[in-house]
Amino acid sequence: MDFFITIGIITLVICLIAFYPLFKNSIQTHSQKRNTLNKAFYFDRLKEVERETEEGVIDDPEQTTLELQQSLLDDIPEQPEQVLTSQKSLGKAWFFALLLCVGGISSAVYFNVGSWFTGTMLEKSYDKLGYFYERLKTEEEQPFTSEELNQFAIALRVELQKNPQDDKSWFMLGQIGMALENGQLALDSFTQAVRLAPQNLQYKESYARLLMFSADPTDKAKGEEIVKEIIRLDHTNTEALSLLAFSAFEREDYQMAVMTWEMMLKLLPENDDRRETIQRSIQSALSMQKGSGKLETSSE
Repeated sequence: MDFFITIGIITLVICLIAFYPLFKNSIQTHSQKRNTLNKAFYFDRLKEVERETEEGVIDDPEQTTLELQQSLLDDIPEQPEQVLTSQKSLGKAWFFALLLCVGGISSAVYFNVGSWFTGTMLEKSYDKLGYFYERLKTEEEQPFTSEELNQFAIALRVELQKNPQDDKSWFMLGQIGMALENGQLALDSFTQAVRLAPQNLQYKESYARLLMFSADPTDKAKGEEIVKEIIRLDHTNTEALSLLAFSAFEREDYQMAVMTWEMMLKLLPENDDRRETIQRSIQSALSMQKGSGKLETSSE
């Protein structure tokens, strides 16, 4: 309510400044100018009468002077105050009409693009949160569109404003950030999820993955430390082993990469599709290691 009162006062002040000329006494000014001209005409005509009397053109100068005086009196408005009051009333009417017009236009714009409209859109997105969770079950067959992902993210933000300690919602928001290629959203969300549930290895793995793919060496080092911590807690975690092997290969520590991938092969089932990719990665690392050895030998 205070907001609308403040807006109303601001609108009134703006209208007073913009439409102040409507309150001016323009009729009075016009009347004063006309009276001044009439008086000047009267005195000018009076001089002419005196001159014509001396020349003998006018036989009765007193009668002519009386007629001039009567003409001047007849030209003065009988009710100037009533005319002025009418003009003021008309100016006030125009002022209040324009005030209502400005207020109406401002209100219409606010309700269409202002925070009220934004709040309504947020509530509509929040009402669809249950629908989005149901859509997750068929996401592989019918992937989310970018618009749906954005609405899902908005709904989760509203949910997290109401329940900021919900680690599952933070983790889901991070996954949506990854899908939207919004790294900052994903990083902030995963950070909150790990803070709220530090024992959840899935949260840590996603957080570490994001850090290790960062361009910042500090983030990479932090991500690798988290991966090593996950492996210490669960040495069969193939996702963490994959990240560690990738990090070693990137650092050109091919021996560590080969050892980690070989450990993964022992853990994966024989029919796992990832085995072929891992074997190619091992061959690539061995080839790179061999090439590095030849270069070192030739340089010596």
